Amino acid sequence: MSSRPNYFRVFLMFVRNSLVRDMMFPANFIIESISSFGWVMMNVGFYLLFSNALLGVWLLAFFGFDRLTVWRVRPGQMIEERMVGGEARSYDTNGLVFEKRGQDLFHDVFLGLGAGDLTLTTGGAIKETIHIPNVLLVNRKMKAIEKLIAVKPDHQA
Repeated sequence: MSSRPNYFRVFLMFVRNSLVRDMMFPANFIIESISSFGWVMMNVGFYLLFSNALLGVWLLAFFGFDRLTVWRVRPGQMIEERMVGGEARSYDTNGLVFEKRGQDLFHDVFLGLGAGDLTLTTGGAIKETIHIPNVLLVNRKMKAIEKLIAVKPDHQA
């Protein structure tokens, strides 16, 4: 015989003793089982409620509020249009510098559908730095923007 106890048999003995003790008072066992199940379901319910509420806020911010500003790029010109209020600002592309901010793999690539942030620095007498957050498919749009701002518009008299 082995001098080491069989730990699985010890565990089963504790389970058996606990069930025998609990079943001595079946009403208490049933009430405690129902209340424990109720607490578990309330925890799951509250978790699902608040996690879905946070998901809704994030979706609204990402697909709603961030899309209220539209940028139109034309040869020699960039136009910022705001959907609320109808404001529009035009920027000359001479001396314009675009930078793509570093992407976070999980946040921007997996969750954000290839989203990233752009930083736009204007040239000329009034230097202005503009931060454009959450640009979907940022790599493709960055290449298209670089092609368009490299084209000089035709000046006709």
